[in-house]
Amino acid sequence: MRKLLRLLGLAKGNCLNCEKPTVGEEFLCEDCLKELKPQHPMEYTHIPYVFSYRVFGRYEGAIKSLILNAKFENNPYTARFLGKVVKDYLWQYINEIQPDIITFPELNIRRFWLRGFNQVEEILKGAEVPYQRIFERKGFDPPMVKLKSQERLKAVQSHQVRRQWLYALEDKKILVVDDVLTTGQTISHLCQMLLSLGAKETHALFIARSV
Repeated sequence: MRKLLRLLGLAKGNCLNCEKPTVGEEFLCEDCLKELKPQHPMEYTHIPYVFSYRVFGRYEGAIKSLILNAKFENNPYTARFLGKVVKDYLWQYINEIQPDIITFPELNIRRFWLRGFNQVEEILKGAEVPYQRIFERKGFDPPMVKLKSQERLKAVQSHQVRRQWLYALEDKKILVVDDVLTTGQTISHLCQMLLSLGAKETHALFIARSV
């Protein structure tokens, strides 16, 4: 598979993070593969409307390289690989909180057209986690990473709950999975919407936290 991805231009012959030779069919070298483990202890700050949350690692090194490759090189295979990396950690949290529904934030229309996939959805596929698409996104805002605080706050308002879910969330425990925790504004807004529609609890899991 790795060889095929190279022929298609979706994989490099060297580590995505440090350019050393990769291990077998992986995207990373041996040293960078060793980085891919839960990083604790980690500081957890309060996020409004979120009952609890977990973070796999810091947004640096190998994790950052995989996420950037998936998002800005339009490569779903690195996202699925990352899903396999976090699979055990994610399932441990799922078994702990026992959510009724697992979901993720949607991309705006422009970003989805350019990328062709949602990287968090591909991560969940790689982790073999069943999910539902509860949210939809309006507008053509630029990527969140390029927005300042006030612009980001305005952009998160473009998230909405899909019509078919408006009356299906009452008394449900919901887990929202996202790739990077930065300010927490997006996840807070999503969870506020879910609670306003009757959700019993809202939880979150992030692949990485900004440093």
